[in-house]
Amino acid sequence: MTLLALLFRRSKGPILLAVVLGVLAGAAGAGLVWAINRALTSQTPAQAWSLLPAFAALAVASLMTRLLSQMQLNVLQQQVVEDLRLDLCERILRAPLRKLEEAGSHRVLAALTDDIFVISSAISTAPYALINLATVAGGFVYLAYLSGTVLMLMLGVIAVAGASVVLPIRFAYRQLHDRREQHDRLFSGFRSLVDGTKELQLHQDRREDFFERELKASAQAVTRSQTRSNNIFLVTANWGGFMLVAVIGAILFGIPRFLDVEMSTLVGYTLVVLYVQSPLDSLATQLPLLARSQVAIKKLEKLGLSLEDPTKSPPRKVEAPTTFERLELAGITHSYYREHEDGHFTLGPLDLTLRRGELVFLVGGNGSGKTTLAKLLTGLYAPEAGEIRVDGVPVTSESRAAYRQLFTAVFYDFHLFERLLGLSRPELMERAREYLARLHLDRKVRLEEDRLSTTSLSQGQRKRLALLTAYLEDRPIYVFDEWAADQDPVFRELFYRELLPELRGRGKLVFVISHDDRYFHLADRVIKLEAGRLVPDVTQTSVNTAISA
Repeated sequence: MTLLALLFRRSKGPILLAVVLGVLAGAAGAGLVWAINRALTSQTPAQAWSLLPAFAALAVASLMTRLLSQMQLNVLQQQVVEDLRLDLCERILRAPLRKLEEAGSHRVLAALTDDIFVISSAISTAPYALINLATVAGGFVYLAYLSGTVLMLMLGVIAVAGASVVLPIRFAYRQLHDRREQHDRLFSGFRSLVDGTKELQLHQDRREDFFERELKASAQAVTRSQTRSNNIFLVTANWGGFMLVAVIGAILFGIPRFLDVEMSTLVGYTLVVLYVQSPLDSLATQLPLLARSQVAIKKLEKLGLSLEDPTKSPPRKVEAPTTFERLELAGITHSYYREHEDGHFTLGPLDLTLRRGELVFLVGGNGSGKTTLAKLLTGLYAPEAGEIRVDGVPVTSESRAAYRQLFTAVFYDFHLFERLLGLSRPELMERAREYLARLHLDRKVRLEEDRLSTTSLSQGQRKRLALLTAYLEDRPIYVFDEWAADQDPVFRELFYRELLPELRGRGKLVFVISHDDRYFHLADRVIKLEAGRLVPDVTQTSVNTAISA
């Protein structure tokens, strides 16, 4: 999909209006060239003076149509840029979690920043590109009126110039594509720079190696690709300008040698060529940005975030289930790559039945698929085979979004928002203050309306804040992924002996991934995941064996 197609799909009416105004501006500009040519070739001052009303009218018409076209396209551009940003965010929110994880957060962030910036910048040049095209078209129409022969000469030169730069422009486009791939690597390096600052500062050789091989190498690769592509575009732009000068030379020195043409006619030809030279030069300078925007659009499509069709806005709010009695996993499987391993790891087939008011612990060795199972259970991953049933009703792709509303989850790699989003009702704010005190966070965190005064806390304290949010959501099913791993003994006791039984007593299904074997006797059931398969009815001895494996 091209940038122009993107604009037309989203704002066909305003674009057409702007194009019509641009065409009128081009026609008025061509009329000005006609008036100037007639005035220069007038036999008497009176003849030239008689052209003043037409000249003034055409000048005003050119000014107004050009200004209106630019203003219309400017408003359109700002609206389209806003829509693109929000639309891309909406697509990310709707995208399958697995696809986003495979892409990597650095690529998604690069799409939100670099790609949208490039597309937005290209859109900002679109008004002038369209007006320049209209101006060139108007000049060609007037040139055809003056002489079809000169028009064919002009078009022939443009065709030759265009054909001669096809291969260089393709090479430049490949360089821009390489630059975009290297930009992803650079973003990955930036993320490592921020997340790994402590490790880099503690090890000088690692820091220097990281700077040279990751940051510097990627930055230099981006610079090389961008410089090469820019140089090619500069050569093509100047080559095109040289070809136009060649046309003027042919008009002034070649045509009189073979054709009997008056000097006034040659002046008219030259004026038209000079008139279209500026917009053609402008189009040539806009070509690199337009090419980068095409690379950005292709990159978004590769990530599965195509902007081809606008998302439905606002999205339909799903009806969230309020309760359930039985949740079944029937023969579900999921395959994925694990780090440092060849081939796929397959989780399943899994058969599991969970009930309301039940406290279930999931145990197993590292890499056995516990977190993946939790993501399948919560509907964040779609099973590749088998199905999930709620009270006997299968969960489909259409109902999966509603199914997810049954769950509150605190994953090991959770994210803590600064606001209690979707939880700003007054009665919930009062409960939030009570939970802050119960979790011993009231001296560190204050509630300012629905905003947390700080989230810059230790990992254990941040997990307690995440637990507070989970409590306020009050969903039928709670999933905790190694929640107690970063807690001191006091809060570990509170979590297992008070909070989890309390949730179970309120009729919640509580699903806990844990390695804390000293608390397993508190669960209604302990199930073990081993090599991607569930082992039901686990005894305390086999649990300890699973944990130590």
